[in-house]
Amino acid sequence: MVKRERIELGEEIRIFSPLEEKIMEFLWEKKEATLSEIAKGVNASMSSVAATLDRLEKNGFVRKEKKSVDGRRKFVFYPAVSKKDVEVNFVQSILDRLIDKFGDVVVDYFYKRVERK
Repeated sequence: MVKRERIELGEEIRIFSPLEEKIMEFLWEKKEATLSEIAKGVNASMSSVAATLDRLEKNGFVRKEKKSVDGRRKFVFYPAVSKKDVEVNFVQSILDRLIDKFGDVVVDYFYKRVERK
């Protein structure tokens, strides 16, 4: 579900799908984890987590490398970007699109909003 160009505006503004968000929050907290650790940590099946990690890696949010874990070679997953960077890029993307589409209306809104404060 993760797409760099997707913007969903509804009752909630979502950057990630619910499972993607759980995985990213888990990785931001733990810094690194194996597939089985992530699946257990987010309470999801290993196949669902594996597919989601593949999408997150493809879109640049997660990176992986082979490491020796408990005497076995396993993939260890890491967040490729910080939570703050994801949030900043998301907000910038929304604002850029609003300005591209509505130009002066958006700029006037922000100008008036700053004046009120």
